[in-house]
Amino acid sequence: MAELKNLIDTAREKGAFSTLIKAAEVLGLIDKYSKEGPYTVFAPVESAFETIPAEVIDESFEDHPYLLGIINYHIVKGKYTTADLKDLTSLETVSGKALKITSDATKGGFRIDTARIIEADIECTNGIIHAIDEILIP
Repeated sequence: MAELKNLIDTAREKGAFSTLIKAAEVLGLIDKYSKEGPYTVFAPVESAFETIPAEVIDESFEDHPYLLGIINYHIVKGKYTTADLKDLTSLETVSGKALKITSDATKGGFRIDTARIIEADIECTNGIIHAIDEILIP
């Protein structure tokens, strides 16, 4: 079994979350999510950003309060596996807003708001990552 790494190192190693990692770097969150926890991160994969024009993404990266609000809407305190999610209808994000959790019976998984979990239960030393197919908007 491979040695577990923290949330940031795991996300970097997966290679599917480069825009999310860039946002964490811009906001100075790398140290926090490398050391603190546990956290559950609903991490949009790169394809989630493909429909957004580059200039919109650039503007978002320049507006730190806005970007932080978006990032914080993807993170929950505590570690929630898919086994835990099946008994929940919502989770409070670190921004204080609630994420809606629903079973996605057609796909055999879960939806977080409108996003589908496409890779679940990516274990980390300080939490867990669930890859999602959309960006969550508070």
